[in-house]
Order: sequence, then structure tokens, then C-alpha cells
Amino acid sequence: MLASWWLAVIGLPVFLQPLPEAPDQPAALAVASGRVSLRQPCLRLVCPDAEWRQSRRTLARSDAPGVVAEIRPQRLPRLATRRFIGLHSPASRRDWFDSSGGAALVDARYGMEAVRSAQTRIQVEVGTGYRLQPYANYGTATQGPVAMGQLRLSQRLGEFGSLNQQVRVERGRENAYLRQTIGVDLELAPQWSLLGDFELRHDTAGNGGQGHTDREGSVRLRYAF
Repeated sequence: MLASWWLAVIGLPVFLQPLPEAPDQPAALAVASGRVSLRQPCLRLVCPDAEWRQSRRTLARSDAPGVVAEIRPQRLPRLATRRFIGLHSPASRRDWFDSSGGAALVDARYGMEAVRSAQTRIQVEVGTGYRLQPYANYGTATQGPVAMGQLRLSQRLGEFGSLNQQVRVERGRENAYLRQTIGVDLELAPQWSLLGDFELRHDTAGNGGQGHTDREGSVRLRYAF
């Protein structure tokens, strides 16, 4: 009982003081009549129930004496409350980890993009694995554990050309196998392109252990329909 009296004495001045939203009424009366809301303001860009509320109906006298006209509230548009697609950055990771397995090779690789620009991109990969099938997919000559590395280069040559180079090397117990491919693409016209390819393959176990190198190249003219 004593606590109730103490709360009434302490809270009475607070309830009698007016609020900034309704300076002509005590706080308790302003809250009870709905002029002041105790709800916390929403500081987010999109509130769950963000909308414009319609004003209450009010009565106003017309120009004619003794005639009271009803003023209907104007219908206000409802604000959008659905969530929009969030913004995202187009940038991707500059390093990755990948693993694969098949009938010829089981491996795991770690890669990183050393250079990334509008004209040049350089990617480097290193990894290790176990070769199951000799010489499959340009691999080493024997079964067993292997170490591998790869370099990929993409370079723009002005507005109408590009250079692509890939170097892959695999090292096993008996030998190392290296494969390098170089491609040059030139746009001659909106529908015509000139494609040049050059490939080099080197096996350290070839030619009786002295090493053997194969070279192959091609030039193609492509028309896009």
C-alpha cells in the first residue's frame, strides 16, 4: 500500500506535465486521447508497417448559416512495404580452393588471382594429388603422388584483340610433363575473327630420358552468323 502511494506521489507531476506534441493537454490525457503515441519511432529505411494514416473525420461549418458539411478525409497513397533486392558488390574472391577426382587423377588445388585489371588478369594455382592413369590428360608417366602448378594469363591487345596463355606442369616420381597453350584472337570485322593457337608439350621422360617436345599450331578464320 505504501508503495502505491509513493508511486502516485512521484508520478503525478509527470502525468500532469504537457508533452511537446500536445502542449495544451496533460501528458496522461494526451496519451489517452491518441494525440501522442508512446510507440518508438522507426529509424529503418523500410518499416514493417510504413504507411500514411488517414486523418480522422472532422466536421466544419459551410458558408451557409446553420448548415454543417462533413469533410471526408483525403485518401492517401500507401507506401511500399515490400523489401527490395539488396545491393551487392560485383567483386569476387581473389583466392579459392578446389578439389576434383576422376579415373585418371585425384587432386586438390589452391589458386589466387595475382593481377586483376581491365586489361590484364593473371591467375596462379598450386596443388598436389595422386595419379591413377599414366599420361592421361597430359599427366606424368607413372602412378603415384604428384605435384602440379598452373599459370593463366589474359591480356587485352587494344580494342580488337586479346592474348590468352596457359602453362601447366605436373611432376611425378619418374618425370615432369609441361603443357603450354597460347591463343591470339583478333576481331577483323563485326562478324569476322582471326583465331591463332600454338601449343607446346614437353615430357622429360621422352626420347629415352633425354626429353621430348611436341609443337602444334593452327590459324582459323571464323564467321559469326
